[in-house]
Amino acid sequence: MIVENGIKKAMALQYYVKAKLEQIYIFKVSLFALVLGVAGCATEVAEPSGDTEAADQLMVVDCLLPGKLKQLGKRSRFMTSRQPVKITASECAIRGGEYTAFDRADYATSLKIWLPQAQTGDSEAQAYVGEIYEKGMGLQPDYELAAVWYKKAAEQGLTRAQINLGNLYEKGLGVEKDSIKALNWYRKASGLDVDKLQYASSIVATKELEAELSKLQGDVGELQKYKEKNEAAIQKKKKELEAARLATTVASAAPSSEYAPPTIQIIDPPISLTRSGPSALLRNAVSEREVIGKVEAPAGVSQFMVNGERVELDEFNLFFLNIPVQSKRTQVSMNAIDQAEQTVGFDFTMFLDSPQASVATVEHLSSQGNTNISSDNYGKFYALVIGNNEYANYVNLKTAVSDATAVANVLNKRYGFDARLLLNASRYEILSAINDLRDSLTEKDNLLIYYAGHGDLDESNERGFWLPVDAEPGNSANWLSNVSISDQLNTMKAKHVMVVADSCYAGTLSTASVARQNLDLSDDDITEWLDVMADVKARTVLTAGGIRPVLDSGGGKHSVFAKAFLNTLETNNRVLDGNSLFVSVLGDVRRGSKAMAHEQVPDYGAIKYAGHEAGEFFLFPQN
Repeated sequence: MIVENGIKKAMALQYYVKAKLEQIYIFKVSLFALVLGVAGCATEVAEPSGDTEAADQLMVVDCLLPGKLKQLGKRSRFMTSRQPVKITASECAIRGGEYTAFDRADYATSLKIWLPQAQTGDSEAQAYVGEIYEKGMGLQPDYELAAVWYKKAAEQGLTRAQINLGNLYEKGLGVEKDSIKALNWYRKASGLDVDKLQYASSIVATKELEAELSKLQGDVGELQKYKEKNEAAIQKKKKELEAARLATTVASAAPSSEYAPPTIQIIDPPISLTRSGPSALLRNAVSEREVIGKVEAPAGVSQFMVNGERVELDEFNLFFLNIPVQSKRTQVSMNAIDQAEQTVGFDFTMFLDSPQASVATVEHLSSQGNTNISSDNYGKFYALVIGNNEYANYVNLKTAVSDATAVANVLNKRYGFDARLLLNASRYEILSAINDLRDSLTEKDNLLIYYAGHGDLDESNERGFWLPVDAEPGNSANWLSNVSISDQLNTMKAKHVMVVADSCYAGTLSTASVARQNLDLSDDDITEWLDVMADVKARTVLTAGGIRPVLDSGGGKHSVFAKAFLNTLETNNRVLDGNSLFVSVLGDVRRGSKAMAHEQVPDYGAIKYAGHEAGEFFLFPQN
């Protein structure tokens, strides 16, 4: 017993000394850290170096903690199994854990940490294994295995696994593409009923063929029951089914073309998949409804038609249409043809829920009041606002600092945030601030991170980076990858987190759909939506220009995006959700960048691998 106590004391002393040395080292480095200067795209001008080791200790890693010695009765002792966790490298070292440095971690090292725990049936470990296979981590992603592990966790009710599995079904990665299954998994994750959940995913369909294919499959199933009596009818239906499959393949996959087929994305209003087909529910009577969307065509758009009439797209391939609402059911039919003569179509119906109500205007919808809804159930609101102008190794920026200062001010004064302003910040300073928030925020809190600064893209893996002021051209040691940002957010306790990134290539942060509130909901429905979302974790991102370069000017003393963002926050008088903020900013940025002869289109979605669970971020004006 004396020997055992001596060993325990020695181990405790070892951990204590190790922790103190770690703290002293980080403190010394922080004393000598340079306060330099970020917003826009990276253009190198010099070639220096800096100390990155202290910042590396704040990166999130896959850590395998040692087992614990347990007492069983008076004489029996046993060692528990080692426990996998996601924590910072510094904490892992202090607790005696095993980890691989974040920039050296790969497929094998990560699986070594999580796979044994996943095989025991642990749902969280199963979800992490699915993410490892989906990421690839140095190898090609294995979406089929990712789907297998996601499904194991999803069937146990793990929300993040249900979201990830739905995303695979939506995009047809590792599983057969199935929008209905995708939406069902999204609904399970959200806890919302069928009629109220709408997802902001890209709506892509071949004109009427998928619906016809589904109908024919049902017909074949019925006829099989009466095969002997209906052999001729079965053969006829099988031929029709095969023809429909062939037509769908030609229209959707376009194997004869080197280009992917065109797609139609509906940005607003939200579209729901119902048993009567894709639908948009209008809960307030209006004479017309604006439909906002985008046509993507790698081969170039040749023609876009809506309800039989040709529609001209703008230079970003966006369309803003006012569709007359003339009855309870208004059919909208869209068709796009690219330069390779590939065709895609999408039809949906706008249902008027209150046809007896007086005719209203579209403007009424966007300004409907719900300021009586309290933010008391949403916890406290915090913000980390980063603006970098002054770079040691890249061209300095002009507006990032003024953007960040103005954003912090409006969040503090109009929305009741406790905002921390971080100007001309190094990698260590950014990670240290995020680490402080991770330690202090609770499960009831909300966090908004605003970043204005240089960004870059690694074209080999299409991974985006934030560039702190001490970043060096050609050396990613002091860059902050979107993957590492996702990891940081994943380990935070905060219920709702939204990142707003005004930097180049920030769109690589988001590849997932996000649940949306229909602006046409009644006040009671909006209240119910807010009540549900208050209990669902959210990790979303609003980017200034998707995966493209963004402007550092165009808004006077602000960037074109920051000007639009600030204008929305300053003029808003209702509860504002992230998607509505995106829709509001979209038009202003589009017009502002057009005046600068630049193509810039914001984007909004859920952050992958950050623990998103179908929630949404909300801002409550204090007036």
